[in-house]
Amino acid sequence: MDRTGWINRLALAIIGGGGVAPFIAACSEPATGAAATVVAEESSERKAQSAGDAGIPADSPVAPRSELAKTPAKPLARTAAKPVTETYSASVPPVLLAADHAQLCKINVGDAFPAIALPKVGGGNAKVADFAGKKATVVLFWGPDRWMAEGALIDLGLEAAAFGGKGVGFVGIAEGPANEKSDGLIKSAGAVLTQLADVDGAALAQVGERSLPRVYVLDSAGKVAWFDIEYSEATRRELRQTLAELTK
Repeated sequence: MDRTGWINRLALAIIGGGGVAPFIAACSEPATGAAATVVAEESSERKAQSAGDAGIPADSPVAPRSELAKTPAKPLARTAAKPVTETYSASVPPVLLAADHAQLCKINVGDAFPAIALPKVGGGNAKVADFAGKKATVVLFWGPDRWMAEGALIDLGLEAAAFGGKGVGFVGIAEGPANEKSDGLIKSAGAVLTQLADVDGAALAQVGERSLPRVYVLDSAGKVAWFDIEYSEATRRELRQTLAELTK
């Protein structure tokens, strides 16, 4: 077959998707001249690509498969999604926060809770310290636009009924101006909790930012024993565990 015939057949094979090597292998005549050069180049390129895919330099000898299988795999390094920030005692649940959530908190376990004075919802003024219990105090920051706000308020009403007579004080702090939604949530939670109004957010800014509802449990000295942000089922469980421990 002359040079022109080779080139024509080669072009048809490439267009058909079969590639150069299968075409040459199927031909009865040996590859010579330009065709042989193309086959050699394609073979070299495929070897280089295979070596690169395996992470082996093209000019390096490829280790036998059996030797590669003997290479021990390195253990995966694992990090905690929610590292322990502080622990009050072995019996009180540790505070677990992801790194981005920890940056939203200005006070931690062991810190003194700020002296906060605010207007009371319904009239008058009060300080958080006015509601301090002999053994513990629970402070809930909440906003009417948070979906867990109603659940948190109802839960605190239940905890107040369970632990109010055991030396625990409770107070809620509503964020933002009063509106129909906040008033409705307060009514649905019952009249057990006194609510303070943090209209401009200045009180919340002393402990952190966003991530409502957030709840703090203070010990008898007014220091943070436990807290959590973005109220959840886990918050409810750990809140009760903390109160049970502090009221022993």
